[in-house]
Amino acid sequence: MRPNRRAQPLGADTGWIALGALVAVVMFVSMLGWLAALTNPAVDELSRRDPFTVLRAVLTGQLAPTPLQVGIFIGGLLVLGVAIAAIATLALRRRSAGSRVDHKASSMGQIRELEEMTQKKVAEDTARLGAGGAADGVPLGRHVPSGKILLGTWEWVQIWLMGPRAGKTSCVCVPQILETQGPVFATSNKRDIVDLTRGPRSEIGRVLIHDVQDIIGAEPTWWWNPLSFVTDFARAEKLVDVFVSSAMDADSKEDAYFGPAGRETLARLFLTAAVSGRPITDVYLWAMDPSGKDPEIGDPTVLLVEDDYTQAMGLSKTQNLTEKQRDGIYGTMRTICGVLANKKVLPWITDTEGRPHFDPYEFVRSSGTVYAISREGGGSARAITGALTMAVLTAAEEIGSRMPGGRLATPLMAVLDEAANVCRWRDLPDVYSHYGSRGIIISTFFQSWQQGVEAFGVNGMDKLWGAANIRASGSGLADDKFLPHLSQLIGDHDVVHRTSTQQRGGRSTTTSISRERIFDVSELAAMPRGRAVMIPAGQPATLFALEHWSAKPYGQKVAASRDYYEAQAVQTGHLEEASNV
Repeated sequence: MRPNRRAQPLGADTGWIALGALVAVVMFVSMLGWLAALTNPAVDELSRRDPFTVLRAVLTGQLAPTPLQVGIFIGGLLVLGVAIAAIATLALRRRSAGSRVDHKASSMGQIRELEEMTQKKVAEDTARLGAGGAADGVPLGRHVPSGKILLGTWEWVQIWLMGPRAGKTSCVCVPQILETQGPVFATSNKRDIVDLTRGPRSEIGRVLIHDVQDIIGAEPTWWWNPLSFVTDFARAEKLVDVFVSSAMDADSKEDAYFGPAGRETLARLFLTAAVSGRPITDVYLWAMDPSGKDPEIGDPTVLLVEDDYTQAMGLSKTQNLTEKQRDGIYGTMRTICGVLANKKVLPWITDTEGRPHFDPYEFVRSSGTVYAISREGGGSARAITGALTMAVLTAAEEIGSRMPGGRLATPLMAVLDEAANVCRWRDLPDVYSHYGSRGIIISTFFQSWQQGVEAFGVNGMDKLWGAANIRASGSGLADDKFLPHLSQLIGDHDVVHRTSTQQRGGRSTTTSISRERIFDVSELAAMPRGRAVMIPAGQPATLFALEHWSAKPYGQKVAASRDYYEAQAVQTGHLEEASNV
């Protein structure tokens, strides 16, 4: 991207501005006095009626003021006073509502350069796409210099980097979830995003919470079988990839033999369970029986052979390896799919009570909401939430490809909060570039650049950043590798330096111009809460203000939703009651 370079105006010095304002006031008062004096009949006796002659006559008493003349002069002064007071009030309001970095916005992208992100232009683009069933656009924030609302179109995917307590949930996730009438898929590792939005979203369509680790306290009134995604061996491999990426970081080293062999064997077992109608939990039982001789669970080779002879033979060969080789492969496999033995997870992925099964294809065609919640780190169930994310987005892609224009008529909004912790789908960077054109609008959130690297690898994170139409960086970041890169992308501006010296012959002023970074690394690291830098694809970097949900028209509904569900959580013991002390 070409660096953003703008010159700082030469007259921007505070002293020069104050002097100019004083001169303007003196000229206004003088002209007012002259115009008021022209109403005095005695002015006709003067030799001339130019401002200098008239004002001299007034000041020397030669021209005695009339009541009308005095009234006009005083009225004009009152108008001037009101104008000055209004300007001062506006300036104070802007200063109080602003932040210490707002002055930098004048050297960054201006609203004329971001016209395609204004409400009018985005609404026109929405009409062109036939996406009016969703909303005018995807909320981003307010452009700092102009105060105008900025929106993303229903073709743009986003990536956000914001540290903890930077306003990510309250200022970005909540508005993006609520300001659409179409289906919403959201992920998180906390209850706040769910409690704030499920009340208003329930007015639009059905709300489902996939709370596999009992973080929120949602009852498993429905279930989803990850094997419903598996229709062939290729899809079984994709499911395995989600389990692998959820179990280890992208840069983790694995055994050159047992790693690939373990993944391949697990894919064959996933396929076996899918084609034979067995629950996914049987896969873990098969992983505990490398020989396949346990009569209670059956031999997976026998179950698979009629549907896929080649993969059945591959599984049989693995079973017949030397004990050391076989145990190494199956040990690797058990590590990958260990979540299938988690008792808390089982009700959400197996049907024991005749509960309704979740259909991703039906959901994409609805106006419903799905929240996928999981904790990060060891012992998490993010393999399940990652698989659910993959299944929903894949279903959306398939449905969109069969619709006119190759995109969803009503776009799907996917808000992937805590993406690195909750939904590690390694293929996400590869599909990011074309999902926008399919009507699949994704906002992916990371707490740091390094967090994204751990989940998706260096190349994967680079792909996500490069494919995103909206790249935003907020407060709370301290990445010594990413911030210098961001500073460079934001660009430079020209700064004017004036040096004044007193000499015997008078005062001498020297002017020089130097090029400086608009934001240096330390300033980006100290970005105030409520501000973020956005780099739209093909446009200069801009500074924008994040808007809290409480300032939105639906603010009262959000507050009511939060209060209601938090009170319920207190009653069920999933949330401690707030102390009044």
